[in-house]
Amino acid sequence: MNTAASAFAGADAVQLHDFARLCEQQALAHDYAHCSEVQGNVPIYQAQALRDGDRTQVLNELHHLFSNGPGVLVVRQAYTDLGVVDRHSKVFQAIFAEEAAQGVAADHFAKAGSNGRIWNALQKAALHAPASFVEYYANPLLGLIAEAWLGPDFQVTAQVNVVHPGGQAQQPHRDYHLGFQTVDVVQRYPLPLHALSQYLTLQGAIAHSDMPLETGPTQLLPFSQQYALGYLAWRRAEFIEYFQQHAVQ
Repeated sequence: MNTAASAFAGADAVQLHDFARLCEQQALAHDYAHCSEVQGNVPIYQAQALRDGDRTQVLNELHHLFSNGPGVLVVRQAYTDLGVVDRHSKVFQAIFAEEAAQGVAADHFAKAGSNGRIWNALQKAALHAPASFVEYYANPLLGLIAEAWLGPDFQVTAQVNVVHPGGQAQQPHRDYHLGFQTVDVVQRYPLPLHALSQYLTLQGAIAHSDMPLETGPTQLLPFSQQYALGYLAWRRAEFIEYFQQHAVQ
């Protein structure tokens, strides 16, 4: 008799209590030597501590945080010269204006006109304002954090999304790659590939303006990335409700 665990899982294997047990973990500052504090289970780093730290130790710490820790961090003062960010904001504003002149399109989660979206903002910004593009992406912390999860040969994409007042927020979801597939498709993939999908992408955001809670910053659920069946679970009503009750911003 073969007692090995199945390499495949169906939607019936998803259990909210297993998910909740993971999300009830607590992130502790002493587990992350370079962080300054933890708020809402999110380790918060001062950028200079990452710049000054031993590179290998920092990479190891951040990888552990993403994989076995809460999966999210904040870096304060990542840009010592905020003029760099402000100049790039003006680039985005110019691209918005150019694309608005071509007509208003709907988004994948919102009706036309309810938000502003620049797809492939990386290439568009590079073509529109090469100097701003270079100084913006030259920040070594962007590469440091990406390398901690993806290794040295990562590729960068960038999109801009501005949700206007009253605009619809996205539903909680698990993204790239398998997050774009239906449950029927996802359960055809062996579980090691579910984990592999997570290891192929890292998402980050740079604040281009003040973002108090009333502006609707992105909601996240620390430790939820540890749930092995997450790609099968995120559409389920009980998981959406749990997320809405426990997410942080």
